[in-house]
Amino acid sequence: MKLEPENQTKRLLISFAHPDDESFGMGGVIAYYVERGVEVSLICATNGDVGTVDSEFMQDYDTIAELRLDELRCAAETLGIKHVMTYGYRDSGMMGTPENEHPDCLWQQDETVVVGKIVRDIRSIRPHVVVTFDPWGGYGHPDHIYMHRATTKAFHAASDPAQFPDQIADGLEPYQPAKLYYNKFPRLVVQMRIWQARLKGQNPRRMGRNGDMDMVAVLDHSLPAHAQIPVAAYRDTWDAASDCHASQLTPRQQPGLLERVQHLILRNQKFTRVYPEPNGHNRMEHDLFAGI
Repeated sequence: MKLEPENQTKRLLISFAHPDDESFGMGGVIAYYVERGVEVSLICATNGDVGTVDSEFMQDYDTIAELRLDELRCAAETLGIKHVMTYGYRDSGMMGTPENEHPDCLWQQDETVVVGKIVRDIRSIRPHVVVTFDPWGGYGHPDHIYMHRATTKAFHAASDPAQFPDQIADGLEPYQPAKLYYNKFPRLVVQMRIWQARLKGQNPRRMGRNGDMDMVAVLDHSLPAHAQIPVAAYRDTWDAASDCHASQLTPRQQPGLLERVQHLILRNQKFTRVYPEPNGHNRMEHDLFAGI
């Protein structure tokens, strides 16, 4: 689908929930495309203010939100992200927690309002490719699931002049991005983490810094891959961007055999293509902009 001349700068919009999602989830891919001249824009819907933060990181900040957004600024500069749109919602926390009932959290927001914000950004930036979470939100986080739903709806609504006509009155023309992808966890890495947890006597359903990552459910909800992007050459940039989010990192240790194997596995990052819908005969893509 040729939307613009081939020499037109390509644009990628990533629609995520928290400061750190962009680095932990797609740091290598972002660096890959920035090096190739792609304009990368990021939507970050929440301030990450319910995340667990050790007191040592709060010395120069009055609130967790200030810290997390400053870490996001560092990561965006490291990766070369051109535009960062922050919506300022409160982090929702996991299902069943008091944070998930807070009236200011993303999970409690009117979905039409949030879809409208994303539509506005799509019509303004006019991305060729949009990436967001899969239906399970990667690991079941409510904010991830919310952004999956809202972004998917916005992707299709942005081209419809009957949707959010006030934006058109403001000069934002309807626009249809060419492709929509969902980010995905590497299945083999998830399987290895489950095996590692069980070997250590840990519960693979209670992993991560906050014990809220169910790796068995992640595996159960894994979708097929339709595209893979080589990221091995961007490991240093990926790590540097992740290091910007120091308050959310588990202290690093000397990598063992399993960690070295995971690095070898993560030579490619895979995505599920949603639009255009695969017809069952498509070969694996090696560029999210293939066919544009």
